[in-house]
Amino acid sequence: MFDDLDWEPFRASWASEPTVFFPFDDTPERVTGQAAVEARFRRFFEQVRARGSGPPYLNLKPRELRVERYGDAGLVTFELGGPGGRMGRRTLLFVRENDAWRLSHLHASAAGEP
Repeated sequence: MFDDLDWEPFRASWASEPTVFFPFDDTPERVTGQAAVEARFRRFFEQVRARGSGPPYLNLKPRELRVERYGDAGLVTFELGGPGGRMGRRTLLFVRENDAWRLSHLHASAAGEP
């Protein structure tokens, strides 16, 4: 879904009041609320689609995936990339909302060069 930049299923996966720390230099602050999160992701989708043919537009390969459940919350962490490039780090918090798992918070960052 995300690699294909399929907007509607992606949009439907979010909780009603999400927060995101994006890994983009032009968005250093926390983005809060459905409208603001959607606006920033729409911009990202448009930028990626404009750069190449697809779908898929992305080829994300999570490594060191860890999933932990705490009642009605789930925490997912993983890494992206690695040797030869900046390592991406992701933390996702899912919550049960209307009998479905929804993404409530995403923290995306990149580790600097050593």
